[in-house]
Amino acid sequence: MLYTTIQQAAPALRDAMTAARHILVTSHINPDGDAVGSSIGLTRILRAMGCRVTMVLPTDLPSLAVVLPDAPEVGVYSQGASLPADVDLVVLVDTGSISRIEPIFSAERAYLAQRPLLVIDHHATNSGEGFLNLVMTEAAATCEILGLLAQAWNQAIDAETATALLMGLVTDTQSFQTSHTSPRTLRVAADLLALGGRLNEVMRSMMYGKPFAHAKALGMAIERMHDEGDIIWTEFTQAMQQGTGADDEAGDEITAYLSRVATAKAYVLFKERRDGTVKISMRSQPGIDVGSVAHNLGGGGHREAAGATLQMGLAEARELVLSTLRSALA
Repeated sequence: MLYTTIQQAAPALRDAMTAARHILVTSHINPDGDAVGSSIGLTRILRAMGCRVTMVLPTDLPSLAVVLPDAPEVGVYSQGASLPADVDLVVLVDTGSISRIEPIFSAERAYLAQRPLLVIDHHATNSGEGFLNLVMTEAAATCEILGLLAQAWNQAIDAETATALLMGLVTDTQSFQTSHTSPRTLRVAADLLALGGRLNEVMRSMMYGKPFAHAKALGMAIERMHDEGDIIWTEFTQAMQQGTGADDEAGDEITAYLSRVATAKAYVLFKERRDGTVKISMRSQPGIDVGSVAHNLGGGGHREAAGATLQMGLAEARELVLSTLRSALA
């Protein structure tokens, strides 16, 4: 069943989750603030409703999650580790397809196939794989949807839950700057702030807590920046990463900087990974859909912010992505 409004979905979702004996909450690979915020926020809401919940994410949490006291409780999946055997409901948040929870998806196919899946998401590319799906593509973040769900359930939210949900709103709206930021988004944020959400701490962790190595990586990426008119792109190679000592999160800073250059319609970062693959991160001006480009390349995301991981080298990835983008813009 696919729901697109809170009014339709709230009763069915509440019934399914409160009936479960043990819920597993998870989200996508390389979780961002909305993935972490929605995982922790939903877990706290469900526990307040009397549910037993375990959180497991596919890969490490971003550094900005340090402001959330529940972050250390979030399990990070490791190959060979066993997921709780008594789980009888899997809830997937902020994720367009269950295949995006690698390496859990490949390693735990039988486990996932044996348990019902419930999906709460806002990506336009969502494939609706759950037996219940709440997909609100007009929402700026999955955390916005969860704030609305809690209201529909008449479930009180404490300050820590409000802070987790604010993290998702701030990161997915790029501090309330994206075109998806609506009056409702701001009302939800204001409600969370009134409930004790620590917006200032979330903003500082996102904007002002960057390592010096990230600044060095950004400088090197700017030196390699290319202007093709409609497209601005750069790269972050393994040599650059090793030379600066930056971690994988440095790519977020580079992508954010690219998208501030006003002359282009689309922006691309090519990040070379240790395993020989290339992660692409794309941003665009309002009205330019890079989400469909990412989806066609096996990734996903939003119209104006999307990405994919390509099983090829850097030179081949550049040629493929840039030619695809040029065609899409034409």
